[in-house]
Amino acid sequence: MDPEIALGICERVLEASTAEQTEVNLLARRSGLTRFAENHIHQNVAETDARAIVRSAIGQRVGVAATNDTSDRGLRDVAERAALLASLSTPDEDFPGLPKPADELAQVSGSPATAAFGPAERAEAVATCIDVARQHGQTAAGACSAAVTMRAVANSPGIRACAETTSANLRMIFAAADSSGYAEQRAEAASELAPRALAELAADTARRTAGPREVEAGRWDVILHPAAVADMLLLLASSAFNSLAWHEGRSPLCGRMGDRVCDESVTVWDDALDPRGLREPFDWEGVPTRRVELLTRGVAAGLVHDTRTAALQDARSTGHATPPSSGLGPVPAHLFMQPGEADVEEMIAAIERGLVVTRFHYTNLVDPRQATFTGMTRDGTFLIEGGEVVGGVRNLRFTESILDALSRVTMIGRQGVLCGRAWVPAVAIEGFRFTGVTEF
Repeated sequence: MDPEIALGICERVLEASTAEQTEVNLLARRSGLTRFAENHIHQNVAETDARAIVRSAIGQRVGVAATNDTSDRGLRDVAERAALLASLSTPDEDFPGLPKPADELAQVSGSPATAAFGPAERAEAVATCIDVARQHGQTAAGACSAAVTMRAVANSPGIRACAETTSANLRMIFAAADSSGYAEQRAEAASELAPRALAELAADTARRTAGPREVEAGRWDVILHPAAVADMLLLLASSAFNSLAWHEGRSPLCGRMGDRVCDESVTVWDDALDPRGLREPFDWEGVPTRRVELLTRGVAAGLVHDTRTAALQDARSTGHATPPSSGLGPVPAHLFMQPGEADVEEMIAAIERGLVVTRFHYTNLVDPRQATFTGMTRDGTFLIEGGEVVGGVRNLRFTESILDALSRVTMIGRQGVLCGRAWVPAVAIEGFRFTGVTEF
């Protein structure tokens, strides 16, 4: 969608609103998805949508309504519903009002390669993956997707923000008789996707984990590949560095800001403008995003804020507001971890007996106050003996404190990879706690 059209839709809502303050988020999105399984494409999806989310305030009363009807009538209706909901709601004593314009927005534009990555291009990428799977006698399943999103935010105090972003993703699981292998790549530009290299990685993982043996539960030295590290850090980020959770006493960093909470080799920050990630120049309130240091050489260094938490804690919004009806509070969603000096082969050689984990599956926080999470290994778990990988093992369940695990980091990889919303390297950890074994 053209930026002028996107902001024009926002203006029409503001003109129709009868509330004292009004904010409009518009997401105009064109996306495509190609799914495959059993070495065949089985689904192609194409979607185009424009959704307006309206937050209205009357004093301290706030209401939120949404629509994808961008006709004049549809926009008037959503403005009326948001104002009505505000008038009927319980006063929110902590509502600080909508933010005013502040810093100038960074300029971000989407990738033309992703905009042109249509069904034929996705099918070609998938065909390459399937070809590799067949060559190795394996079965491929996964998905290839691409999206172009125009985001616009406008509010009655004067914020006007608009930017186009893009993302492309290719993920797959290759299955053999008694093993599987996983690979995934995400990028702003679809031209960066490497289907054959990813497929060869998934095939090699499935091949090398064939005939998995069972190992005992307990404390293991582990090497976590980037996908597992990203999963762990994103869970930590949602609870530890969220200033609403900190204000309400739910963060594991309560009373620990400025303290060393993990190994000094660990440095983590959030930066929505780093070109290695999926860039976003502003948040759901139209406030410019800022880089925030979260962990600096193991020390708890900072929290992310939206307008509400900034007012509660006499701080400044860092541009990390989430959708107005989510209730999540501010969340760092563009994580980066400082690489180290090792490669995975050096990590393996340094471990007498341990495990290599390709990725985690079905992870959840079970105790946010202690940053304890649980889940399972999946699609590529290996046994190390005498500094060498000797084969695959059956998957294990784990329950571990993320901060405690990061306090036992021994080595960090020198190469980072974008996994979901986190750019991270591989990490070696002593004594990671596994609590159960599986039959697969």
